[in-house]
Amino acid sequence: MKASWGFLALLAAGVMGLAPALGQTFVPANAGKPLATMVPPPAANARLAASEVAPAPAAPAMSAPPDAAPAAATASPQNLVAYSACNVDGKYIAITFDDGPNPETTPRLLKMMEQRGIKATFFVLGSRAVAEPGIIRQMQAQGHEVANHSWNHPQLPKIPLAAADKQIADTNATITQITGKAPTFVRPPYGAMTPALRAHLREKFGSTFIYWSVDPLDWKDRNPQLIHDRIVSNVHPGAIILVHDIHPTTVDAMPKTFDDLLAKGYKFVTVSELIAMNKSVPEPKVASLNPAPKKKPKPQGAAAAKPASTTASTTAAKPASATAKPAAAKPATTPRPPAGVGLY
Repeated sequence: MKASWGFLALLAAGVMGLAPALGQTFVPANAGKPLATMVPPPAANARLAASEVAPAPAAPAMSAPPDAAPAAATASPQNLVAYSACNVDGKYIAITFDDGPNPETTPRLLKMMEQRGIKATFFVLGSRAVAEPGIIRQMQAQGHEVANHSWNHPQLPKIPLAAADKQIADTNATITQITGKAPTFVRPPYGAMTPALRAHLREKFGSTFIYWSVDPLDWKDRNPQLIHDRIVSNVHPGAIILVHDIHPTTVDAMPKTFDDLLAKGYKFVTVSELIAMNKSVPEPKVASLNPAPKKKPKPQGAAAAKPASTTASTTAAKPASATAKPAAAKPATTPRPPAGVGLY
């Protein structure tokens, strides 16, 4: 009897000893931890990332350059952010004059163009436009286009944002007051611009930015013949030509430049007219994904009896020069500047 009681006592002690171990087996691994540190299983993580995580707040407008967005790739050729040239059918070009109006040189230039039926786009400074409203009206009366070149020609990225806004806003207001038509084009002084500032000005004023593909450096080299030669030798269909109507040497170069370009068949249009002609650059052709149809088998006969190795070796032995023209025989082509449309 004592032995039985002793066995039962030992059995009870063993069960009590196992209880802590069994209890530890069923305690959740996250017990006692804050909710934020509890890691869900991988499947739950995937669902959370896909549908439950709140989107990140949008970045400020100035921090995201428009180049990162595919808008320019999908926009129509007539609704891009910036142009340096256009892709056109025909020998159409736009000549543009910066920094005026100048009371001594600009009227002389206007008379030259009127005699030849030439239209141009003038990127004027607001400070000079307000001083010479009569010249601005003469530009408009002759069918020229008047556009914004800032108020007094600072580098826009190097001044405060509010000052850059004022440069564009005040010049727009002055041109609108004189002509009755709000300008839509802006040429940044020196071509200086950043993607963020361009995006900001585009959003605030709806501006389209106009650069150039032909630059004779007339501001640097005050030589009429050199200015003429650089323009005539670099012009191409769809070109936007940059010159300055404030320099007498530039105006002196224009009669011969106009006449030689007209003789070559070029037609002068405003920037608006050139952009209206702009076409998308065709995408390169790619090979079809559909397999080519199988050729009909050759009839069995004497030709089939000819070993394949014989024909292969014959073909391989034939020098390439015997079947293809040498590269030197092809006429050389002068590479054209890229058309249309690149962003700056």
